[in-house]
Amino acid sequence: MNHEEWLERAEIYAVGALDGDELRDFEAHLSDGCALCEERLRESREALAEAAMALEPAVPPARVKTELLRRIGGTADAKEERSRFSWSWPVGIGALAAAGLVIALTWNLIATQKRLDETQRELAAMRSQVAQNEEVKEFLSDPQVRSIILTGVPPSAGAKAVLLWNSTSRKGMLLTIGLPQTSAEKAYELWGLAGSEAVPAGVFTVNEQGRVVFRLPTLPESKPFDKFAVTLEPMGGVPKATGPVVLVGSL
Repeated sequence: MNHEEWLERAEIYAVGALDGDELRDFEAHLSDGCALCEERLRESREALAEAAMALEPAVPPARVKTELLRRIGGTADAKEERSRFSWSWPVGIGALAAAGLVIALTWNLIATQKRLDETQRELAAMRSQVAQNEEVKEFLSDPQVRSIILTGVPPSAGAKAVLLWNSTSRKGMLLTIGLPQTSAEKAYELWGLAGSEAVPAGVFTVNEQGRVVFRLPTLPESKPFDKFAVTLEPMGGVPKATGPVVLVGSL
């Protein structure tokens, strides 16, 4: 065997792909003190370490490994396959290393795509927040708009809300913070209170921080509202309040 073949085995040894007689022969060769092979082995391991640090860990499922091993050594004529693999080790090992590299790169590509999808979702959320801020600014630019503070009622005493209300256009916008998220069967409902009469003013849910920017439907002109309140109701809302009050505020 010429020394170039020993150097090639050093690279394969670095990835743990040598076995059988090739492994024993190469380790015996190393034990004889071959400086060139030791240097190639060191360089190969450093290159692998740098490559590993450059990639996010992405471990393929066990079924991928099982299928790869089945294709290499688990065919109907496994004995012949192993024999061919033994005498043609540069090709067989190279194919195995290439297959492993393809699997690693594929799963890192999937991981990268997932991170890209997450980034796109975050960007969409940021754009939505910006759009909501612009909507609030535009609504506030009308001099007829008044701010009504709604405070939390136990057990949601930490919750707060601001209702931007235009009594002329009968339109409003509710901004909340600190409301607990509801179950799938429940939602919050806003009410305009005109004396003892409660008028439904829309149904909404909140995010993980208890936040929402909720635009009210146009409310009746005939109702002189003096208070607003939020109750917890069945999903879809109800024509008359049935649940507990969680927020309330007066004009």
